[in-house]
Amino acid sequence: MTVPRPPRDLDRRDPLLLELPDGSSLHRFYDPIFFDTSTLGRFNAPDGSYGVLYASENKAGAFAETFLRTPGRTLIDAALLSSKAYVQVTTNRSLRFIRMAGPGLARLGATAEVTHGGLPYAASQAWSIALSKHPIKADGIAYHSRHDDDEMCFGLFDSAIGSFVEVMREIDLDQNWFWELADRYSIGLAP
Repeated sequence: MTVPRPPRDLDRRDPLLLELPDGSSLHRFYDPIFFDTSTLGRFNAPDGSYGVLYASENKAGAFAETFLRTPGRTLIDAALLSSKAYVQVTTNRSLRFIRMAGPGLARLGATAEVTHGGLPYAASQAWSIALSKHPIKADGIAYHSRHDDDEMCFGLFDSAIGSFVEVMREIDLDQNWFWELADRYSIGLAP
């Protein structure tokens, strides 16, 4: 099945928005504040013209997007674990996201294949660049995690630089709270 591309009238469509109020927390298991300008991420600019920072509403969503990228994997390699850090950031203004989930998909002319499809990311990146130019001037895209669709994730456009600050960083992930998250998905540490 072909993943739908942005319709020609996207700029005239009324997207469903999700607003995060000032003081909201976002979670990630990567560099603290890093807007990726490569062409590798799902919602990255296909031409590298802007950066995207990926975060989640909850720790579980960030865990799923980081450690469940290989479907069926039940063990986390120690090298992968040691290469990651947990970071919590807090917004210092309200942020608005175009919601690519639920009825927000139909309002845009999209399907969940855009946010849940695998490689290549040509279609989702086409949506990203089209939505980054939408007249509503959202701060990014809100979507459900591909690896745990109970969890809301965010792709923030680099126009949101300066809209949040790091409030916590854990470099050593070999802690009880981390393994409690892993247990939610029946994931353990590789021997």
